[in-house]
Amino acid sequence: MLLNLLAKYLKNVEAAIRKLEGVYVEHYEEEILATNRVNLRIRVHFPSGYLLELNDAAIVQTSQIGHLGYRYHLQDR
Repeated sequence: MLLNLLAKYLKNVEAAIRKLEGVYVEHYEEEILATNRVNLRIRVHFPSGYLLELNDAAIVQTSQIGHLGYRYHLQDR
């Protein structure tokens, strides 16, 4: 059950990124730390010159995805 929730979460994140048009995904890393915990690191370049970095530490708590911590960084050229 726990691993299924994390797998679904990761699948949804990946699907959202695939829907973005014209982006270059420089880095995409899923680090599964336990059956209820995952770290996600993503770095995406947009055609407009923007760079987006995402780091997320997700955990399954009471049958829901929770976030232990996250970091988002957006910069222009």
